[in-house]
Amino acid sequence: MKIIFCLFLVFNLYAKDIIGSIDKLDFPAFNLENVESRIDTGATNSSLHCTNIEKIDDKFVKCNILGKESFTNKISKIKEVKSSNGISQKRYFIKTQIIILGKTYVSELSLNDRRNMTYAFLLGRDILSQDFIVDVSKKDLSFNLKESIKN
Repeated sequence: MKIIFCLFLVFNLYAKDIIGSIDKLDFPAFNLENVESRIDTGATNSSLHCTNIEKIDDKFVKCNILGKESFTNKISKIKEVKSSNGISQKRYFIKTQIIILGKTYVSELSLNDRRNMTYAFLLGRDILSQDFIVDVSKKDLSFNLKESIKN
């Protein structure tokens, strides 16, 4: 019995959740649900669409998240980030909660104007490396799980 329990623990320690290439994720701190998200193993950092990004002081940044009301957040770091087109820009990062596959994760996100991008949120390796394997043939696994629990 002890051997079976030990095997169970080992398998669970190394178990990873499967996520598709596209999903709808929730951001409870901003009261946002079903945010269209691209799961991108090529992106180092995760990035959330914001406009009117304005540093208030050394500790806080204010912005409109997904074109909605203005939010003020504590800056977790400021970093030069190179975008997919090769251009570097200074970005503000905040820590916030993201709900993926029914689990809540706290992660750092860069704030970036993504209005010309297809997806409002880019989920990068900073979060993916924690618990996920990406299956590019799948989509909306987190959203579908949430909907099945509701019904």
